[in-house]
Amino acid sequence: MKNVKKLLLLSVGFLAMTATGCNNGGGNTSKEPEKDPNEVSVFLLSGQSNMQGNSSCSAANLSKAFEDLGLEDYEEVVSGMKTVQSSVYCAGYGELDHTKLEKNSKLQSYTNTENQFAGKFIDTVPGFGNFNGTSGTNMGPEFGLAYALKDHATEDKPIFLVKMASNGSGFAQGGTQYNWPLKDENGNFPEINLYDTFAKPFLENNLQLIKDMGLTPVIKGWVWHQGESDCDGGVKTANYAKRLGDMVGKFREDFAEYAKESNGENIAFIDGMVYQGTNPRSAWTKPEDMNAQKQQFADSGDMNFIVDTYANAEEKTDENELKPGQPGGDSMHYNTKSSLRLGMAYGKVILDNNLLD
Repeated sequence: MKNVKKLLLLSVGFLAMTATGCNNGGGNTSKEPEKDPNEVSVFLLSGQSNMQGNSSCSAANLSKAFEDLGLEDYEEVVSGMKTVQSSVYCAGYGELDHTKLEKNSKLQSYTNTENQFAGKFIDTVPGFGNFNGTSGTNMGPEFGLAYALKDHATEDKPIFLVKMASNGSGFAQGGTQYNWPLKDENGNFPEINLYDTFAKPFLENNLQLIKDMGLTPVIKGWVWHQGESDCDGGVKTANYAKRLGDMVGKFREDFAEYAKESNGENIAFIDGMVYQGTNPRSAWTKPEDMNAQKQQFADSGDMNFIVDTYANAEEKTDENELKPGQPGGDSMHYNTKSSLRLGMAYGKVILDNNLLD
């Protein structure tokens, strides 16, 4: 519907310009501002464990996923996609230390081994998920996303992915667990939360890295996969769309200067539904209620989008469903093929809606 709506608007705009040209005898010579030749697209990736990466990217599992999907360039892309550069800093909710930001957990993943919070862009390869004690054993949807976008950029002006996620995180976690922004009774955000304390400054660090390359970063979207920890069917779930809107609104305000036309409302928010399918090994309390909240927010603005758990398949049949479990996942996390397909589905949203323009 959003594509159709935009097409209609473009058609109306064209007719209006045509009419204006006729009335003025063709004298309207105004031009669109020239695009900065150094402009590059930037996407922030955030959420909890299925974004951080808990799907095996072993050669056996990932090559089999490529084979099952009929993709023939596994060997070409597994060594790294130079046209999509990634910078990563992630950690588990009990493993983050906002005062030290040092290597203190097997659940951390990062691309800068010297100062992981400073960020560092490298060719996108599989292995940006939880280390689990060994670097490069797991991946999130960033690899599939990079695969979908790799032919839409160049090595000298790549697309940049900035990933900051925290497994087990939510909007209303108790105790010492970290939250994304959750307003208090006075409408204020807490001093320490995953957005303000980690995602926002990490993105700022990486935007500076891009500028240091002589490029002009433009944030085109925030790719999001979270909700399992708030999927209780109760107050957490019922408040999800509101809390999500608060955070996304803050993000669009904070980074307006990096948005297209310096307007934060031009930054897309691309959500992913939580698993709501037939695999009995993984069932959240009320996934249908959570996904209804996610859909509600997606419907609230033209720059909000959502990927369902069938990865935009035309028919919701069992073979099209994104699933947790093996091979390559577990009872709560997507298997290797589904993680790959999830990233590709995010990429499809970006391409279908011309978000790189």
